[in-house]
Amino acid sequence: MRKHAFTLIELLVVIAIIAILAAILFPVFAQAKISAKMTGDLSNIKQTALATLMYAGDYDDNIPRMDNNGSCLYGDRPCATPDWGNASNDSRDRNARPMFLNVIQPYIKNAALMYSPQVGKTDWQGAIAARIGGITWGGAYDPAREDVYYGAVGMCAVNIEMIERWGIDCHLGQVARPSDIVLLGNSVWDNDLSAQLAVGNTGIWPNKPNSRCTAPPLSYGQGWTWYLHRAKGRSGSRAIIESGFSNVALVDGHSKAYKYNTLEACDFNTSVNLWVYTRWDPRYD
Repeated sequence: MRKHAFTLIELLVVIAIIAILAAILFPVFAQAKISAKMTGDLSNIKQTALATLMYAGDYDDNIPRMDNNGSCLYGDRPCATPDWGNASNDSRDRNARPMFLNVIQPYIKNAALMYSPQVGKTDWQGAIAARIGGITWGGAYDPAREDVYYGAVGMCAVNIEMIERWGIDCHLGQVARPSDIVLLGNSVWDNDLSAQLAVGNTGIWPNKPNSRCTAPPLSYGQGWTWYLHRAKGRSGSRAIIESGFSNVALVDGHSKAYKYNTLEACDFNTSVNLWVYTRWDPRYD
């Protein structure tokens, strides 16, 4: 009896076809993975926004401030740390957890929502060891204090035009366009090392590239929103940081992904005859 078998040429042809199919499909799989992480992050932002709205429902339509024991940075007296960018503890209360995300955490009961699936959990140990500029860590890395760290410099950040002394002063009922105004979004502390280690900025605000745009009296320039989804890279320059999509949750509770030019748009508002940051300034219809 004759035995039938594949020839060497046939085997090579099959291997070549498999290699071609793999080369075609691997980028598709990679894009699917990126899309899944983007969707996961969008879900995290939405759930955090819903927790914020639940908090507001319990407190007369008010959301927490950036720092709820008095902001030392902005001159409140009395005040205590932790504070924005300061994860040390004031001697009056070594267990203080006063920051925005700390206050709404009981409504979430899941610290994992504070991190973006796109970049993973913040490398707190690496960030503290690197002494990232401008951040006060309050001592060596302590796993038990990670909730203090994400309160002071977290990737999930609140629109600070909504809080402290500007605009509507934390009261959601005064937001003119709740379906347009940013409540929460992705943030990064700076362009380079903090982006690599996934350290956030806790607060975000509209970028100020255009002096004609009127906003509440917030004089900062760079707004530190992180457009990390489908970006050209993870760090290196503002052009890279701003090259992808940023997931944000809006005041009415729904979430959406925006490109830089759309989210940071400065538009002419005919009702007040002013140029305003359409998705940030809560004052105008």
